[in-house]
Amino acid sequence: MTSEAYVPKKYESLENPFANKKPSRHHHSSSGCGCFRICCCFCSCCRCCICIILVIIILLVGIGLALYYLVKPNVPSYDIEDIDVKSFDVRKENNVYSNVMVVVKAQNPNQDIGLDYLENEVGIMYSGSILSSGQIPPFLQPGKNTTMINVELKGENKFDVEMENQFIKDSKEEKIPLLIIVKLPIRLVIKDFIHLRKFVVNVNCSLVIDKLEANTKPNILEKDFTYGIKF
Repeated sequence: MTSEAYVPKKYESLENPFANKKPSRHHHSSSGCGCFRICCCFCSCCRCCICIILVIIILLVGIGLALYYLVKPNVPSYDIEDIDVKSFDVRKENNVYSNVMVVVKAQNPNQDIGLDYLENEVGIMYSGSILSSGQIPPFLQPGKNTTMINVELKGENKFDVEMENQFIKDSKEEKIPLLIIVKLPIRLVIKDFIHLRKFVVNVNCSLVIDKLEANTKPNILEKDFTYGIKF
């Protein structure tokens, strides 16, 4: 019998079939896929948050504009109507005690907006020094309303030589300059039930009166107002 040598087929190999096997180019590690999914989720969440914030801003702006055109707000006005000096006494070491009643006229021209006056500060200054201080009694002023507010201001301040000489001169000329300063937080109330964010009105009223003596009502010769609003 004739023996023939075994010849491997072309598709067979005597070498290790795994020795030269190269990794597929399309193979990705599981960790890379996880990071990609996390990034996608994060981007989607960011887009959703931005959309929600934009919707909220648009709604707030729309509500604000609707309220503005609905109620048509106007700026309130204030005036000093009267001053009544109860006490103005020189005590020990040139300390001056004063008790002054000021009548403030507050006008709210708005039909549907009330003014909620909160805790505030009022003071009278002469020659750069506070003579007396107090506050407007907190209250709610309704729409289309004019209110006369009695403000009592008390205090004790030291008159140095320069201030005393200046006061004597001003009293003789019957032109005593005073500065009334007001820091007044206000909250708007719409239709008696919508309470908006408060803001602070700063009022400076420069006055010139003819006298500053106990138990007298001085005449107001000049007055000038400046306003500032802080939100």
